[in-house]
Amino acid sequence: MRKLLVFLKKQSLCGLAWLAIMLFFSPLNAQEQRTVTGTVSGTPGPLEGISVLVKGGTAGTKTNAEGKYTIQVPPGVTLIFSGIGYRTTEAFTDNKTVVDVNLPDSATVNDEVVVVGYGSQSRRNVTGAVTKVDMKTTEGLPNTNVAQAIRGRVAGVQFTDNGHPGQGGSVMIRGPRSLSAGNDPLIILDGAFFNGSLIDINSNDIASMEILKDASAAAIYGSRAANGVILITSKKGRSEKPTIGVNMFYGLSDWAAQMKLLSPERYLEKSMEIRRLRNIPYDPNDPSTFLTITEFENYQNGKTVNPYDPISQQGSILSADVSVARRFKQSNYYMSVSMADEHGLIYHDNLKRLSTRLNLESKITDWLTVGTRTMFSQNDQSGIPANLSQVSRQSPFGTWYREDGTPTQFTVSEDQGASPNPMRNAYLTSNEYVRNNLNANFYAEIKVPGIKGLSYKLNYSNNYRWIREYTATKQDIYLTGTNNTSASKRNWRANDWVVENILDYGFQLGSNHKFDLTLLYGQNKNFQETTTANADQLEFDIFGWNSLNVGTLQTVSSSAQKVTGVSSMARLNYRFLDRYLLTLTARRDGSSVFAADNKYATLPSAAVSWIISEEDFFKNIKAVNFLKLRTSYGAVGNQAISPYQSLSRAGITRYVFDDESYLGIYPSSISNKELKWETTFIGNVALDFQLLNYRIGGTVELYNMDTRDLLVERSIPIMTGYSSIWTNLGKINNRGIEITLNTINVKTKKFEWSTDFVFSHNKNKIVSLYGEDANGDGKEDDDIANSWFIGQPINVYYDYVFDGIYQEGEQYPAGYQVGFARFKDLNKDGKVEATNDRTIIGQGSQPKYRWGVTNNFTYGNFRLSVFVNAMQGWIATFNDLDFMNNSIDPVRPVNMYDGGWWTPENKSQTRPSLEYRRSVLGHNWYASRSFVRIQDVSLGYDFPSAILHRLKLSRLNAYISAKNLATFTDWPGNNPESISTERYPIARAYTIGFKMEF
Repeated sequence: MRKLLVFLKKQSLCGLAWLAIMLFFSPLNAQEQRTVTGTVSGTPGPLEGISVLVKGGTAGTKTNAEGKYTIQVPPGVTLIFSGIGYRTTEAFTDNKTVVDVNLPDSATVNDEVVVVGYGSQSRRNVTGAVTKVDMKTTEGLPNTNVAQAIRGRVAGVQFTDNGHPGQGGSVMIRGPRSLSAGNDPLIILDGAFFNGSLIDINSNDIASMEILKDASAAAIYGSRAANGVILITSKKGRSEKPTIGVNMFYGLSDWAAQMKLLSPERYLEKSMEIRRLRNIPYDPNDPSTFLTITEFENYQNGKTVNPYDPISQQGSILSADVSVARRFKQSNYYMSVSMADEHGLIYHDNLKRLSTRLNLESKITDWLTVGTRTMFSQNDQSGIPANLSQVSRQSPFGTWYREDGTPTQFTVSEDQGASPNPMRNAYLTSNEYVRNNLNANFYAEIKVPGIKGLSYKLNYSNNYRWIREYTATKQDIYLTGTNNTSASKRNWRANDWVVENILDYGFQLGSNHKFDLTLLYGQNKNFQETTTANADQLEFDIFGWNSLNVGTLQTVSSSAQKVTGVSSMARLNYRFLDRYLLTLTARRDGSSVFAADNKYATLPSAAVSWIISEEDFFKNIKAVNFLKLRTSYGAVGNQAISPYQSLSRAGITRYVFDDESYLGIYPSSISNKELKWETTFIGNVALDFQLLNYRIGGTVELYNMDTRDLLVERSIPIMTGYSSIWTNLGKINNRGIEITLNTINVKTKKFEWSTDFVFSHNKNKIVSLYGEDANGDGKEDDDIANSWFIGQPINVYYDYVFDGIYQEGEQYPAGYQVGFARFKDLNKDGKVEATNDRTIIGQGSQPKYRWGVTNNFTYGNFRLSVFVNAMQGWIATFNDLDFMNNSIDPVRPVNMYDGGWWTPENKSQTRPSLEYRRSVLGHNWYASRSFVRIQDVSLGYDFPSAILHRLKLSRLNAYISAKNLATFTDWPGNNPESISTERYPIARAYTIGFKMEF
């Protein structure tokens, strides 16, 4: 807290903090109270028992049997009217003494507007699998990434966070569908393709976000929608008075978990045990007999170090967002500026982010509306972080820094390579890495005069991105005779544009037949280029990357690529009697990625819905307020491979003839004129329901997806002169279930408890690959080299089955001994070998089950939210369990994970002796990645209307939150979601913040 207050003072927030304290504790002057009366009505007439509360205050009452109420309030407050089965409604009293309100039925919640792509529909009329994300559920959380808003909160959507500041993580919808063409969903920002990252989008600028999962919903985007679609719509001005919003938060973070390394005492034990096993003399009372000189000196001086300490820094985040919005009679605007300064847990792993937005819309005439939505973001991730992957190789008795404060080359100088200092590169190398994104969308919409329901929209979007990456490594003054200096400049830029012509016609035939026809024609283009210059062995390094010409060795490279596309689409929505719904969609896409005869693909879909609760025979079932059955089937395409893969390409290299270097051109790839679209066919059946006077609502969804003509880079015999070729082959299937459940558990005048629950299970398998049966067993061959197996998920682990430890008195194979790991002889032939005794160990990349539960509590002005997220049923390799020793001195240990080891005194059944190496058999060690995590806890307070009125504010909310509070898992590493070599940790963060509007 002390650090927090000091920081706030430095950021000139002290005054605001004092103001809040004074307002909270000082007595308020008595204000004029006035009596407000009124009647609350609904569909059946006057409503009894409706709660009437002062927004931000404590005063409240309920309506009587005639729907009437009376309440004493200060002038200019807002009243909140709520009741089970009715939509919560707000009314501003101003100077009125009578305020009558008509509450819509909760059934009209199903008429909430949902963006479905190239238009919008009421939730009631949606026929496809579209999930609307409630952004209000994450308002009190310190999220810097839009994807964090859907993490564990949307059924069927998996967000995996790698922990780095500024990293978007990965989003996958309904499992992996492609072997090589990518599984990232398509992002649509304000109606246009967005090729940036989700982290480029300021979450406070988002008005709505929808996830399109099935073919009926996603097929309108055809060629790029094979992995689902994320629709994001930014805000616009809605109030006739200027609304200024401020959102600020500051937080501190630390390690949520650390891999258990050897303590100094255990390190000594391991050193002695290795020598005992190898019959090397040592004196347990004299550590100089088994420690290096460096280690022994530190041991004598009582100097020990936890290897995680030197590479760590205090994690923190400061975020500030200011927005201004207003609506005039004929126009509206929204503008915002957002800044964030985030420090990760690892030294030099930082992020500075700037985001701005300007949305303008003007109604020129009754039939013409024009507008623009422009966004700029900059992410500065400059700096070289400490090397986290080298931490587990460090001795607890190592020396990290010299007397002058510079990092040593090796923490144990005698190692000469086995214990590189993780801080050295962060000290010697400077880096600038700045990523920019400018996205501008321009549109004009014409409501055609004289033809009711007919409109035309021209939509143009341009997305310009550029990256500046400069790196320089200075000379280590302690290394003489070697020039290890280097510098480089890399500049990357990309430009995407999309232009679309959209014609929409809504009409009605009689009173029972309603139609909405949408036609589209568009073109798009993507261009990228990269230029890189490198210099090594600089004559002097003082100017870093600004003096590449002083390098003894200099290289320059550049590349460019272009992809163009054309699209046309037709969609028809038909409603009969407002309860039988039909959606037909057809899209045709062309892409320059493929060869001439396969550039185009036609992708159709159809969906049907039946609102059962509207039928006469169902209306007497009072427990069911709303029930809708929907089903869909259709196709979506994938073209996510690099361009020119269907062509025979040329490479450039240098040849030496007669001691002279010549530039040469050679064929670098083989063409495939049959390369075509990868297509996914999706079937979907769902049931939407509202029960018990709308206290229980949700959706149950079943789906089946077949992906065919997989885009795969297949290895071919080297005798062809090439190593691989892109081709279409095989089939993948995904099928699963998704459940979303929302309940109002308790609701009284002052207290409410609601729960949101999501669950999803996806079963992924490879149906076919190459169609070959080389061994003649009647079964299609697997691809063992890529770990692709018929009937198994895309990402599985294929290995030997661990079967305990050989103990004294047991027989063991030649080359083994007591204390070695034992593996199952699956074919019972008396020996364990790769050909017959490996099998599927488990699946990775996606869990079998994902679920999340959010409990929301409201008491008076206080709001508490607790979110638990879980992923279960997946594993990953964890070879830190291996007793890898020092490559320079084999009897010296490397400080890996401390999971124990077998000894004659400790006859473990799970951990072998230190003499065992997994290289004996060539297997891996595995651990479960399953976890249950208390991911978000947030406590907020809405200041009462009396204070708001005094401050001339319309809203003031203060909150505290905790992220990643506790994780329950058997994963032995830092983070079950980060399994890369670096093992980046997940941060436990504590945050305070406030939101205000005026």
